[in-house]
Amino acid sequence: MQNPSRRAFLGGKAPELAPWDQFLLELKRKTQGSVQVVDVNAKQALCTVKLSTDIHHARQLCQTFGVKLYVGIPPESEADYLEPSLGLDVSALNQLEPVNDTGTQWFMQAGVTVAQLREVGFVIPEAVPGSCWVAQWLGNGKYQRYSLAQIAHSGLVHASLVMADGSVASLGLFGVKNTKPLNTPTLRSVVPQLFQLANTPLAHELLQQPIWPAKYRLDIFSAHNPSLNLAHLLLGADQDLGVLDWVVMDRSRWQAAPLLQSVPALEPKLQVNAQELDAAAKALFDPELLFAYALA
Repeated sequence: MQNPSRRAFLGGKAPELAPWDQFLLELKRKTQGSVQVVDVNAKQALCTVKLSTDIHHARQLCQTFGVKLYVGIPPESEADYLEPSLGLDVSALNQLEPVNDTGTQWFMQAGVTVAQLREVGFVIPEAVPGSCWVAQWLGNGKYQRYSLAQIAHSGLVHASLVMADGSVASLGLFGVKNTKPLNTPTLRSVVPQLFQLANTPLAHELLQQPIWPAKYRLDIFSAHNPSLNLAHLLLGADQDLGVLDWVVMDRSRWQAAPLLQSVPALEPKLQVNAQELDAAAKALFDPELLFAYALA
């Protein structure tokens, strides 16, 4: 009995691949890194990125084939991912170097580890694992719980973010201190709408809290912020606003945020406000819900 592939060959027509298999085939063709299937039944795969361009190819293919994209290595069992999903292992993107003569500002790719940062003088609390990537560390709200008044202590100066539409957003100082214009049409559309969200009654009530309680840092667009830096949007955002490529951090400004064992409970009304603001911000950055929540 002939198998389907042989019959198709003899008949002059190649067998039609399922969308997931086609996705994996295209991913292997277009990326320089390796691709492995983590869970056949759940349609989970991992792309070990070799070059930054691999991120862009993975994003485009995930959008085309309806596959969720996130930064992280899938655990042995991940029942939450009911849809086809692709994790990115960015550990090879680990370039770390000073960008000024004093050695206070450092360029670092997404896969630089906390251990590497400690080696160059960032005094990061031991609670943060040394193996944690910069992308995961900055995106984890547990480690980035700065008040608006203290947010400059995050040390973030500049960031490059691959957005859902494939554009690369350059995030840095904004306003009178801004030295660069908003560099993409998407960013020029999104930023004014973020200002509008930050000045709604929903946001005003949340701004009265000692620590901004919503996930996405819309508080940076409020009048209470004397120096707006768009890179601060990435703090605690789990990278589901985009995939971080690299950041520049100022070691002289950086101070660790307080590690809270538990987040103070919000009254139900404020909790709803926070959820609505987060949903609105997410829709601006990622209307098709391409990015799944990153795994720490």
